[in-house]
Amino acid sequence: MKKSFFTLALLVATASAAYAQTPANTVGITLGYGRTNLRDSGPYSSVNHSAYQAGLNADVYFSESFSFHPEALYTLQYFDSNNTDLSRDISYINVPLLARVHAKGLFFEAGPEVNFALTAKNEAGNDVKSDVNPVVLDYVLGLGYQLGTGLSIGLRYDGGATNVFKNNTGTIIGNNSLKSNTFWLNVAYSFGK
Repeated sequence: MKKSFFTLALLVATASAAYAQTPANTVGITLGYGRTNLRDSGPYSSVNHSAYQAGLNADVYFSESFSFHPEALYTLQYFDSNNTDLSRDISYINVPLLARVHAKGLFFEAGPEVNFALTAKNEAGNDVKSDVNPVVLDYVLGLGYQLGTGLSIGLRYDGGATNVFKNNTGTIIGNNSLKSNTFWLNVAYSFGK
């Protein structure tokens, strides 16, 4: 009986110590500014342009140094070309599903991102959503720093894994492998830190 009680006490103490070292899960908000263009394999000539995003984030901690970091972001990306007839403004819901490694405030993140196209317009303001793939896959790599107050700042690269435009588009846009290429500066705040 003493042995069972001692074993149970040891398990409870170990579980309590592990729980005490795991930070509390958090939810928060994210704002981002980016510079975006299209990587191409043909005659399409992309120009860097501003991009914007805002939304929600969460951190689900598995240990003090590892968390799952999903986000849901409303994003505006402006894919401009030297030929303005080929420029497109696209809004998305971006869903990054990131793994984060934490080291005393510093964090590194990586993972896939699923982007759902909401709207697409050309320079004349016409609806050209039929040119755009409704779901686009990207990959994300980033690093940042989080203060104990919950405020964080991060740099992120968001690269296209699939094409932004459908292959059957009737212009040069649809005849090339055009993938997004965006660098983001993000500021976030996590509640519950």
